[in-house]
Amino acid sequence: MTSSAQIPFNTEAWPIWLQASAPQIWFVCVALTLGLTAYALGYTAKKMVRALGQRRYSNREEFVGSSWDLAAPVVQLLVFLLAITAGTEIVGFAFADQLVGYWPKALAGLIIVGAAVLLATWINNSLRSLAQRAHGKNRVDDTLISFAASIIRYAILGVAIIMAMIQFGFAPGSLIAIVGAVGLAIALALQDTLKAVAAGFMIAAFRPFRIGDWVRIGDEEGEVAQITPFNTAIKQVDNKVALYSNDQVWGNPIINFTRHVRRRLDLYFGVHYDTDLDRALNVLTKLANDHPQVALKNETWAGVHELGDWAITLRLRAWVPTKDFIQVRADITKSVKQVFDKEEIEIPYPHQVEYVREGINLKRTATALDEKD
Repeated sequence: MTSSAQIPFNTEAWPIWLQASAPQIWFVCVALTLGLTAYALGYTAKKMVRALGQRRYSNREEFVGSSWDLAAPVVQLLVFLLAITAGTEIVGFAFADQLVGYWPKALAGLIIVGAAVLLATWINNSLRSLAQRAHGKNRVDDTLISFAASIIRYAILGVAIIMAMIQFGFAPGSLIAIVGAVGLAIALALQDTLKAVAAGFMIAAFRPFRIGDWVRIGDEEGEVAQITPFNTAIKQVDNKVALYSNDQVWGNPIINFTRHVRRRLDLYFGVHYDTDLDRALNVLTKLANDHPQVALKNETWAGVHELGDWAITLRLRAWVPTKDFIQVRADITKSVKQVFDKEEIEIPYPHQVEYVREGINLKRTATALDEKD
């Protein structure tokens, strides 16, 4: 410590042991005061940046992850370092000159990282927005664009971190060797993660599904909401989002319900054995073809599927637009019940008949009474 950091008041009347430790105590108090003051200034600056940024967005969800949101902690760190440097210079700590000497390097590194974060975020959001517009207007496949946006973002951030480390005096050759060694260690430690990345490239290249498709992966199904190099997000029917690592997705059977523009309904209905089958089949065919969403009406088919234990099972097949599949299935199922009731075509259900022989019951009763006596 220099003389300017000495205690500003007389300590001769203090005990000797307290006089000996007073300079250290004073130094700690001053350092804590500087640190807390610098933190408060940085925190205030971050709040101001976020307050300015939130005015540009209609809701918080749009603001989170935006350039303003990412720039706020960078501004906080810059203000913190500036306040610490200015405070140590004013107080007169010996290491103040060293902090001032590191400022250009730290500032350059922070500028590089901050600019990279803003650039990566802007490119990522722009590509995703472009993909969504293209998908909405021209039904262009936006899966590969979204995947490429994530890759570009990670690449920009990785290069920026290396450039920032060079600003602090790391030799480029040594830094590349260190990065290579660290990368090898990470690759060995995170083999499962690398499997997910490799599977992500396979999904992006072969595209078994696209963003917006309704798929079943394993036992779960939902809408593909996002595909990144590491995982795939599936939005389920109740608006829950399930995240699957890409290796889990690629290693499971994938059923894509929306790959084609049409799906074929395959419905089964049971009728009584006394039913006029030709009449029932004609009712099913007409009912399906009368629905406005049924396509290729000449390919609508109805026939006998099975002679069951308690009913004859009829089968109905009809082509419908994929996007209307659920609603058309519900409409036709409802209409079948209503029309069958109107046409007096019985839909049976299992009956259980119990036969009781009176003599056996009386005998059992008498036996029970004898045992009781």
